[in-house]
Amino acid sequence: LPDSLEQQVANVFTHIRHDVEAAGATVDDIIKITFWVKNPAAQRAALNGEWVKMFPDPEARPARHTLTLPPDSRALVQADFTAVVG
Repeated sequence: LPDSLEQQVANVFTHIRHDVEAAGATVDDIIKITFWVKNPAAQRAALNGEWVKMFPDPEARPARHTLTLPPDSRALVQADFTAVVG
C-alpha cells in the first residue's frame, strides 16, 4: 500500500476505473460507491479531489457513502462500488 492517504485514494480510484472498464462498462455506469476511511470527517477532502476528477458533472455523480474503518486496518481507505452494465 502507498504510505499516504492521498496516494491510497488515488490508487483506489485507479482500481475502480480499471475494474468497471474490465467489465465492459464506464465510470458513468457506476451508481454507488461506498468508502471506508479512518476518520470520515477529517479525510473527506482527500476523497473529494479524486471524486471530482472521476465525476466532474455534479448532476451525474453516483451515490456516495462513507463509513469508518477499524482502527487496526492497515489500509487508510477502502471502497466498493455498484455499476449497472448493459
